[in-house]
Amino acid sequence: MRVLLISNSGRPFLEHCRAAIADFLGARRRIAFVSAASYDDEAAYCKMVRDALAPVGLEVLHLHTEERPTDVLDRAEALFVGGGNTFHLLGRLHLAHLVEPIRVRVRAGMPYLGSSAGSNVAGPNILTTNDWNVDGLTRFDALGLVPFNLNPHYKETDPIMAPFSETRDERIGQYLQVHSNPVVGIEEQTLVRSENGVATVVGAGRVRVFRRGQPPRDYRAGDTLEA
Repeated sequence: MRVLLISNSGRPFLEHCRAAIADFLGARRRIAFVSAASYDDEAAYCKMVRDALAPVGLEVLHLHTEERPTDVLDRAEALFVGGGNTFHLLGRLHLAHLVEPIRVRVRAGMPYLGSSAGSNVAGPNILTTNDWNVDGLTRFDALGLVPFNLNPHYKETDPIMAPFSETRDERIGQYLQVHSNPVVGIEEQTLVRSENGVATVVGAGRVRVFRRGQPPRDYRAGDTLEA
């Protein structure tokens, strides 16, 4: 499987990762975009993606979860799942019965790109997202395209946090007391590219990997994440 996981879309939109996206896709030109994480104008969201990726020659199809989305998925050569609220995204994917069709296509070789919430749903579950479950979702199993959970927008310390607040590391540690799979924290302007089980770091920031019973380990651009 081929998966590209982006922490954030950035400003200008997708500029920091546009070259990495084009390199990852190679000769594939037609991508389906999933806007289901958004509560706002999804057509405008898709247009923003289309405009951002036009300079590298990509055609963006808008995959609507309400209108025969599998037809769009069948026509696409790659899939890009955008950011927003992770719970909202996963709930809509399950409601539209898209989780298994996406798994099938990606396991068959379709490249998968995710940004923020779109990265979160690539893991086994979404329990390490930073988002609030405002939708009241009760099902958290996700696509399972990679064996680790994701924490996009990772920050080891945040100066705006209230004194004595739980750090991101502490919250991930709590997850690992219950679950055994690793958690990968991705800083802004940073990506994880996974191909056939080998994951490497791309971009300007750092990736921190958390494993149960072990101290976290940091990786930077060009590093391969240990199995």
